[in-house]
Amino acid sequence: MNLTLKKIKLNLKVNWKISRNESLFKENYILSNGAYFSEIAPNIRYGETAERIEKEFLELQTLNTLEIKAHWSNSFKNAVSNLILKINSKNKVSSYLQIPSSNKIYKTSYSIPMMDTLKVKDYLENNKQYESFKLKIKNNEDLSLLEEVVKYTNRKIRIDANEGFESLESYLSFQEKIKDYNIEFIEQPFKANEKELYKKLKPLSLFEIIADESVEEDFNPEEFCEMFHGVNIKLMKAGGIENGLHLLQKAKKHNLKMMIGCMIETSLGISEALYLADFADYLDLDGALLISNDPFKELVNYNGSNISLKESI
Repeated sequence: MNLTLKKIKLNLKVNWKISRNESLFKENYILSNGAYFSEIAPNIRYGETAERIEKEFLELQTLNTLEIKAHWSNSFKNAVSNLILKINSKNKVSSYLQIPSSNKIYKTSYSIPMMDTLKVKDYLENNKQYESFKLKIKNNEDLSLLEEVVKYTNRKIRIDANEGFESLESYLSFQEKIKDYNIEFIEQPFKANEKELYKKLKPLSLFEIIADESVEEDFNPEEFCEMFHGVNIKLMKAGGIENGLHLLQKAKKHNLKMMIGCMIETSLGISEALYLADFADYLDLDGALLISNDPFKELVNYNGSNISLKESI
């Protein structure tokens, strides 16, 4: 094995603020084995620190072959799994997995982080080429941010609360105030462990409720059907392309809507998610659009909301 791990600093175009944190940059890793590459986008929400990723890489180096240990972080498993897949398939991922070739043009949403309402007009003017937006909020307190967004755009809005709502009452109050807006769905309003809240919410919700933080390497489809209308599958949480495909197939079997999402990633990570785009009802693959120094931009075509693969590594 000729394994290397390289840390890369990704500069964000704007202050990236969501319900639990904010940042002006993100540090990811590129894991390579000879001519094969994959990306690691650690997320502190899941206990994925730089120290943990680097420790796991040292452990990988001690093995005689590329394999995955159950205790590794999901984003590290993602990169190792994808390297194994790319090596075994000689980069012919779609044919190897016997899935449709991702040579189409798809549609992605574009994110609006939490921001001062005075900045919304300029932000939307600078990004008017996108056909739908995903707005980051925390809870009812951010109603004024949503009101400012719909003042300046009539595009579809996806609401992502990142577990910010603390009660059913606060969410129901929020949805009543936004019921006449062009809302496509609401993503993860409550914490992942608030299962009973989701079960109470689903029959009362005016909008589709999509699971995000509740979905990692696996999910219970029968229970999810009581809680959600759909699932957001991110390879960095699923542990790679192959398990991401398995989760999408499980969701489809149980009539759950399917979205493929991402972290803040380069076009390398986005290109891997695009292998599965044909299975999705929604795509939220704007991670590479949010950074100013994408080192793999030759892999993905972005043209407004249109997104497609150029080639794969």
